Amino acid sequence: LGLISATRPPEVGGQQLPITVQTMALSYLLAANLSAAGYAFLTTGAAHLVEAFGSDAVRETYMRPMYAGEWTGTMALTEPHAGSSLADVRSTATPTADGHYLIRGEKTFISGGDHDLTENVDNLLLARIEGAPAGIKGVSLFVVPRLRPEGGALVPNDVHTAGMIHKIGWRGLPSVILSLGEDGDCRGWLVGEPHRGIRYMFQMMNEARILVGLSAAATASVAYHEAVAYARERLQGRPLTARDPSTPQVPIIEHADVRRMLLRQKAIVEGSLCLVAMASRYADVAAHGATSEERQRAQLQRDLLTPVAKSLPAERWLEANSLAIQVHGGYGYSSEYQPEAWLRDQKLNTIHEGTTGIQSMDLLGRKVVAGGGAALRAFLEEVGAGVA
Repeated sequence: LGLISATRPPEVGGQQLPITVQTMALSYLLAANLSAAGYAFLTTGAAHLVEAFGSDAVRETYMRPMYAGEWTGTMALTEPHAGSSLADVRSTATPTADGHYLIRGEKTFISGGDHDLTENVDNLLLARIEGAPAGIKGVSLFVVPRLRPEGGALVPNDVHTAGMIHKIGWRGLPSVILSLGEDGDCRGWLVGEPHRGIRYMFQMMNEARILVGLSAAATASVAYHEAVAYARERLQGRPLTARDPSTPQVPIIEHADVRRMLLRQKAIVEGSLCLVAMASRYADVAAHGATSEERQRAQLQRDLLTPVAKSLPAERWLEANSLAIQVHGGYGYSSEYQPEAWLRDQKLNTIHEGTTGIQSMDLLGRKVVAGGGAALRAFLEEVGAGVA
C-alpha cells in the first residue's frame, strides 16, 4: 500500500507525506491488528536507518527491498545479559578483506526476527568491532540479513532462530532469540561509521517510541468503542427512580458508574491521540520548518515530548483497557469478548522501547536539562500561549 515508505522522499520510493498524516493513518491499522502493523513500522524504521547512514551499496541492497515491502526489518539490540543496558552489548564483528564483517553473538526479544510473510528479514544490529573501546562508545551498527544476496540468489547467512519468546500478548508478531555466527559465516555490513551505532540507533528508537504511544492509543481506542457498544446493548438493572420491579431493564450505559468509566476512557483516548499527533507534528516541523530557528525549536520540543508521548499513553491506556473489561463485567474477564486480548497486548507498551522508568530518566536526565533547559522553556512558552 506504500505505507512503509510513505514519509520518505520520492527518490527512495516514498511520497513524502507528513509524519503526522502517516501517524494518524497507522492508528487505524494498529487498532485493527497491532501485530500485523508492527511488521510495517519496524521495517520503516530499519529502512530509514539504512537510508540515513548507510553507504550507496548498502542502501541499494537493503533499503529498497524494505521500502518496497519485499523484505521486512528489525531492530536487534537486546542481548540475554543486557536488556536496556546497551553499553554491555557483547556481540562481536570481525572485519574481513571483502568489506563485510563476521558477526558472532546472540540477540533476544527480536520482534519479527523470523517469519514467512516475506522472503527475507534484515536485522539492524548492534555489535562491537574487535578492539573497540568499552561502553557505549564502542558499539557499531550493522545490517545483518537472515538471507544474504549472493550470485543473484538469496543464501543462508548463518542467522538461526534459537528459540521463541512466549508472550502474553502481541501474538501475531513473533519475538525470537537469534543465534548469530554458529558456523562462522554470519556476514554483516557496517552502517555509517564505526563506534557510532548507539547514536544512529536512537533515530529508530525515537521513531519507535512515538509509535509505541500510538499503539497504546489505538489499542485503548478500539477497546473504548467496544465498551460503548456493549454498554448500549447490555440490559441490566433499572433506574434508581424505578420502584416497579416489573419495568423493563435498561442498558447499562444509563447507569452513572458505567458512564463514569466510559468518560474516563474517552478522556484518555482523546488526550493520548492529541499528544502523539503533536509529537509527530513537531517531527514534521523539525524537518521542514520554514526557518532554522523554527526547525530547531520544534526539534527541542519533539525531543522533550518523545518519552512523554511513549509513556503516558502506555500507562494510562492500561487503565483505559482495564476499564473496558470492567464495563463488560464477567464477560470482560473471558475470551468471549476482545478487551482481555487488548489488555494483554497493551501491557507490553510500558516495557518495550525503554520501560517507563527509563523514559523518566531520559526525560529528566537528558531532555529537560539539555541546552540549559531550552526545550522545557520552549514547551512552557507554547503552553502559556495556548492558555492565554
